[in-house]
Amino acid sequence: MHETDVNETGPDGRGAFLAGPGDVPPGTGAPHVVRDGGATVRQRHRRPRRRVLVAAGGAAVAAGVTAALLAASAGHPPSPRAAVAGALAKTSAASYRFSLDSVVRFRGRDMYSGVVSGAFDPRHGLGTELLALRRPDGPATAQIRFLGRYVYTRVPGSAALGQPWDKAPVPPVTADGIPRSEMYGFVTDRPVSPAELSEALRSAGTVREAGSASGPGWTGPRYVFTVRLPGAPQSLTATVQLDQQGRVRRLVTITRQGRQGNVTTDRDLTFGDFGAPVPVTAPPASQVSYTSRPYWGFFF
Repeated sequence: MHETDVNETGPDGRGAFLAGPGDVPPGTGAPHVVRDGGATVRQRHRRPRRRVLVAAGGAAVAAGVTAALLAASAGHPPSPRAAVAGALAKTSAASYRFSLDSVVRFRGRDMYSGVVSGAFDPRHGLGTELLALRRPDGPATAQIRFLGRYVYTRVPGSAALGQPWDKAPVPPVTADGIPRSEMYGFVTDRPVSPAELSEALRSAGTVREAGSASGPGWTGPRYVFTVRLPGAPQSLTATVQLDQQGRVRRLVTITRQGRQGNVTTDRDLTFGDFGAPVPVTAPPASQVSYTSRPYWGFFF
């Protein structure tokens, strides 16, 4: 088996990574971000938070798909909320390739941005990701591989690893989540999955259909909803584009934080190559150090 190639363009032909395992420059350091005008490291705080299980054929995935199918089989099309919920569940249950662009802005000025591309097979727990960050003090990269219960992480230029790669158990779903101050996002020690939007969808007000969407080789409906986090000055607006098979093709989200919405995070996540195999191999044992917790659980 060979490592999955995630250096080509993303599912919709947009640019992805141009760096491979041998192209990572040394001395890039650890990814971080400046927020609210201060030098806050955007490394994931280890606080308990309820999260969606991204595993092989989980019960939550099956339940979401079943609900949508029952609604349609009764002679009525599913509601916008049910259509989005079913699509998130269906897409996260099979293998896919993805590309994610994210930009953090403070008062309209770019502070931090990143591109993540990769593939994930939830049935077999196999995944690979490349993370490229653009930050004020220079670029940084990271490589992540998922093999069953373990995650391998490589952050070039970090002497703390001892070896180029760190191996650790994938954290439990119910612990070590993203910061409480964030209602939606991703961390490097768990695979990128459309199911991450499910929790926000449950708290959404009105979910409405907003016309049609299309991409290379697909067309389908577009849905929009907004969520406001109770007790915190934060909101999330999501646009979800589906294909005719009821799969998520594109997720565009805007998160606003602060009483005046000064801090915004724009994420553009696309999916494709559904059902394709995701071959992943472990790094050579001589290049791996084992730890009890994943090294660098970055939030992006």
